[in-house]
Amino acid sequence: MTEKVLGLAAEPAAIKSVRIISNKSGEGVDISSGISLLMYFESILQDTLRVTIRFVDSGDSTKEGKTVREGLPLVGQERVEIEFEDNNEVSIGADPKLVLYVNKITPVENDTNIELIQIELVSKEFILNEKIRVNTRYDGKISDHIEDILKNNENYLATEKDLDIEEVKNNFNFIGNNKKPFFMVNALSKKSVPASTGEGESAGYFFYETSNGFHFKSLDTL
Repeated sequence: MTEKVLGLAAEPAAIKSVRIISNKSGEGVDISSGISLLMYFESILQDTLRVTIRFVDSGDSTKEGKTVREGLPLVGQERVEIEFEDNNEVSIGADPKLVLYVNKITPVENDTNIELIQIELVSKEFILNEKIRVNTRYDGKISDHIEDILKNNENYLATEKDLDIEEVKNNFNFIGNNKKPFFMVNALSKKSVPASTGEGESAGYFFYETSNGFHFKSLDTL
């Protein structure tokens, strides 16, 4: 018997709030009413979340009667709080709160007092990963190393997000050699054997982020 695969037709998401917080004043502007495009990406094949937003930036976007780019100003690395409901009626960004940061700003169109802006948003950990290098010596269980690099060691990512780390059976000793945190985590994922797996059987993990936090899960579990 052939199993029928059902799919849900793509439909618009319900955007509840997209609030950009100024690095200068700490004040925020909700741009949700001007958004024409919101693309949210999460995948087991990428380390962190990504969001692309395109919005109309008009001259009355801020209390001062200025555009967001001029009034905040919008220059990069601003905090952005997002809440929306996808077409499966799954709420994203309410609990836990979804907080991303502006990584790229691209003007699309400019017409007098109205500008069409596209911004690329990334996780805070994505930005930190580009600046930080791992140089500690690690001995012992791989799952403990992963947790230390992501959360426990204040010199590295020190994420405040939830971690879902599946226990690893095997030990592995190494020195970071000034590699980026995500590089080390992905390198360790290839050497990891699940605690529930027999000796000599399957190995390998995926490391990825969802709206609920970071995950380090074995191929068998997935």
